[in-house]
Amino acid sequence: MPETILIGLTGSIGAGKSEVAQVWKGLGAGIVEGDEMGRLALSTDEDLRLKLSERFGKEILDTTGQILHTKLAEAAFNSPGDVQDLTELTFPTLYRLAREEFRKLAHLYRVVVFDAALIFKWGVEDDFDVIVAVTSPDLVLIERASTRLGIDPEQAASRLAGQLSSTEKARRADLVINNNSSLTELKKKAVEVWDRLTSWKKVQQS
Repeated sequence: MPETILIGLTGSIGAGKSEVAQVWKGLGAGIVEGDEMGRLALSTDEDLRLKLSERFGKEILDTTGQILHTKLAEAAFNSPGDVQDLTELTFPTLYRLAREEFRKLAHLYRVVVFDAALIFKWGVEDDFDVIVAVTSPDLVLIERASTRLGIDPEQAASRLAGQLSSTEKARRADLVINNNSSLTELKKKAVEVWDRLTSWKKVQQS
């Protein structure tokens, strides 16, 4: 059975990495979404919910003990320290679930992609065969993040400031997709990178 290539796909909020992931899905990749793993971690790990409520307040829980995501976001994105605590508390469960998905999908797909903004911040980049970063200009990121999250530009800029900059992600990645034009152009670049990745894998196996 051919070995699966595991790709880490990263980029700031609004950079366009999820659009790239969808292109690759259409080309035959198995996709694991970091956001989805985060939601699954919060809904399935009672101990994690307890730790989060102790750190950020019981008001982040509803009457059944489940996380109120809006309340958690309000409490956890006030400062870099709050964001760091949220990351450190949620990462172990989130990444355990993600790795379980990697193993499942490896039996079904030749390429498995982990779509996650915090790959470098978590320090797990060495777990992947290739890291691809999607970047956009800062002003564009703020506008997109503001629209997507339903927050004002100042809040969006604050959240982005809590992540590694696009420049740093690009420096540390193996491949970079610059999303500085239209969605059509981004999809074209995604296909070009896919072709490079799959060609690379064929060379590795020869």
